[in-house]
Amino acid sequence: MTAAETAPVTPPRSASLSRRVLKGVLMTLWIVALVWLLLEVFIRVGFDALPPETQAVLQHVRRVPWDDEHLIPVLPFMGSREFHARIPPGLHDYRVHWGDADFTFDTVAPWEGATEGFRTNSPEWPMDIVAVGDSFTFCWTNFEDCWVERLHRDFGWHVMNFGVPGTGSMAHRNILGAYGPPMEPQVVIWQWFGNDFEDDYDFAMLRGEIADPLSGPPVSSGEAAPDYGTLANYSAVYRWARDWIEKKINPPAEAKDLSPTINARTIAVADTLYSHDLKYKTVQYGWDETIRAFEESQALVDDMGAELVIVLFPTKEETYAPYITDYLDEDYLAMLPKARLRLMRACDEYGWRCIDMTPYFEDAVSAGQTVYNAFDFHLDASGNKIVSDVVANYLIKNGLLEPRS
Repeated sequence: MTAAETAPVTPPRSASLSRRVLKGVLMTLWIVALVWLLLEVFIRVGFDALPPETQAVLQHVRRVPWDDEHLIPVLPFMGSREFHARIPPGLHDYRVHWGDADFTFDTVAPWEGATEGFRTNSPEWPMDIVAVGDSFTFCWTNFEDCWVERLHRDFGWHVMNFGVPGTGSMAHRNILGAYGPPMEPQVVIWQWFGNDFEDDYDFAMLRGEIADPLSGPPVSSGEAAPDYGTLANYSAVYRWARDWIEKKINPPAEAKDLSPTINARTIAVADTLYSHDLKYKTVQYGWDETIRAFEESQALVDDMGAELVIVLFPTKEETYAPYITDYLDEDYLAMLPKARLRLMRACDEYGWRCIDMTPYFEDAVSAGQTVYNAFDFHLDASGNKIVSDVVANYLIKNGLLEPRS
């Protein structure tokens, strides 16, 4: 065999270079994929430590690709023609994470076969208190901090909490009518908040009771999440990057500063609470529905042999009004309490038992308490305690109930 026949064949220089380039590209892609994957994991593990604005961008990303749960879970609402909204029974440790409000909740059926779930203890008789209301009664806190549960824990009363988020006065009337009489309570506590008017209008629309839609307040911009495509529903890295690029290409209008510092704490206030403004026809419709709900429920409670106590909750902006005049317009701040004050006058006119929580919250803020969550608009644990104490004192002082503990 000749030397020429035994010499190794050297591959062409261009083929060797191509293989090295391909290997380098594949290695780069592998590193990028690994880093991307690690970032996806780290974002999910450390999501609670991210700034609120970053959480807001990423909230609709799925926690894992094979499940529909979002990084910020969606409330398990179901529409209801009878109660406007319902939450199923049997939920356990279902997480809610809105801004700085972060808690879990369970739901139970008040009796076997009931299709509505409530964030409450199982009934104990004799029943002292049944509470109806919206998310302020459901409570945006840990269960033990909720004002309804504190009436049970601190005063020993047997209570049932029938609060359902996103509902208004007519829905509360229906819930009370369906679930109140079998409980045979001594007292019904009805919690009201200013957006109940608009909720009542929406409920009437759902039930087909309004033929032609009425003119309503402007819808707040920025509520709908931008559509960045299917990948953005699965990849937190992609959604964040896409959002960053979009804002660089089309910078949003300079946002108004709505973050005052009160009692050494930065909070967020809203300048879009026009669902409380009685100049709009939808809100006027809701006012009439609220008055009708109160009248009919008072008659129902009388038939039950119980007492009805209506508790009015102000907005965070009303409570903090003296401290935020540099952040919100004077006319806007003057508008917010009008419906609540008008409702208090209606309470006097109709002879309803009503408690306005505003002065108690204002005094607490003046004393350095927080009362509300900083970024979310609901009451925090301190605000819930104020409610339970005020309500309990009212019940005891007026001879409606005596503490069991």
